[in-house]
Amino acid sequence: MTQRQTTSSSGGTFSHLYQIRRDLRTARYSLGDRQKVQFALDQSIAHYESYYRVRSEISQFDPVRAFTTPWATSVERGVAFWLAGWRPNTLVHLLYSESSQRFESQLQDLLSGTGSGDLGDLSPTQLKLVDELQRRTIQEEDELELEMSRLHEDLATRFIETGSAELGDALGRIKDIIARADDLRMRTLHAALKVLCRPIQAVDLLIAAADFEIGIRNFGLKHEMGGA
Repeated sequence: MTQRQTTSSSGGTFSHLYQIRRDLRTARYSLGDRQKVQFALDQSIAHYESYYRVRSEISQFDPVRAFTTPWATSVERGVAFWLAGWRPNTLVHLLYSESSQRFESQLQDLLSGTGSGDLGDLSPTQLKLVDELQRRTIQEEDELELEMSRLHEDLATRFIETGSAELGDALGRIKDIIARADDLRMRTLHAALKVLCRPIQAVDLLIAAADFEIGIRNFGLKHEMGGA
């Protein structure tokens, strides 16, 4: 796959994300139509699974290209990305942020015993599960960062001792790190959605995730065109 093909594919994937966000927003106000809601949820999850599946295919023959994500904007690569993609814990932060904002806006209703059932109305059990998810996710992120740090140190040591910039087994290690990071991203998504047992809660989180990703991409495009 050439860089032009990869970039074109990424553009199509991003256009699809806009459509998914529209479907999720429509589904949020059509909660009585369970089929429409489930379709929107399934489409959103399938979108992320498809992206990481294609990226895995790229990584098989060119781990360095997969790691540097040339199809992303410089802002995404330089500021927002962690190990070639979004930090898994970002999703948990979005969940907490969206929940907090909705809780504050609905506080009077909640105090009067009128719950909305959305992210502003998480139960104590759900909050406990989200906290546990965040702890597990951060622990796995730390392990991957340590592995990447070891790779950097090994490459530096090899160059200092031999004067060679040969990557040796580094390509295989990079491919493994990408695969583990992507796996953690998807496991975190699935675990968060499992905690959010009400469809409206899952829809709200996926809308927030799409808003965040689209917002960063648009800012990056604006920056590259000299408008930021």
